[in-house]
Amino acid sequence: MKRIIPFYYLLAIISFLVMNSCATTSLTSVWMDDKYQGGALKNILVIGVIEPQTLRKYFEDELVRQLKINGTKGVPSYTVLRDERMPEQTKIELKIKELGMDSVLVARLVDVLDAGTYLTYPPYVNYGGLYGYYALCCQNIVSIGYNVKFETKVFEAKYNKLIWSALSETSLEKSSENMTRSFITAIMIDLYNKKLIQ
Repeated sequence: MKRIIPFYYLLAIISFLVMNSCATTSLTSVWMDDKYQGGALKNILVIGVIEPQTLRKYFEDELVRQLKINGTKGVPSYTVLRDERMPEQTKIELKIKELGMDSVLVARLVDVLDAGTYLTYPPYVNYGGLYGYYALCCQNIVSIGYNVKFETKVFEAKYNKLIWSALSETSLEKSSENMTRSFITAIMIDLYNKKLIQ
């Protein structure tokens, strides 16, 4: 005998899968200096120009962790440029020299766009009377998610020269942590493909 799954139960399953799905990041634009001959980067200072600071720290730590897995050393900027959201250029240059960094990766949030909304109940044609008004009031506007845009640049420290740049867009996030992991993974894949990391 064929078992029929109630509609509300099926809707709950779909909602659970959507809410727990992985974030998706796409690189919408990538540029690399075709004259760069320095090979794979070995020591990268990671700077996240991201608010709040807790998310900045999460981003820098997670990127450094993924770099380490690939055999590349990374240093989160918040550990060496403490309590400074906009450190002066001379301070950054001194830290680069002191730590022996060969490159700097800077990521900044460009924009956050709403991906759209939907109503939990379909609109009614006739809103007259008590029930029509009540049904209208009970509709909830739910956000589908957000399109978060980042710009990421990699500079060769020795010559203070831009060698790689990318614009990315991450959609339908459950949390800022999911968004960050998805964004970092997309960046890492392209850096690897461009032979900028091992």
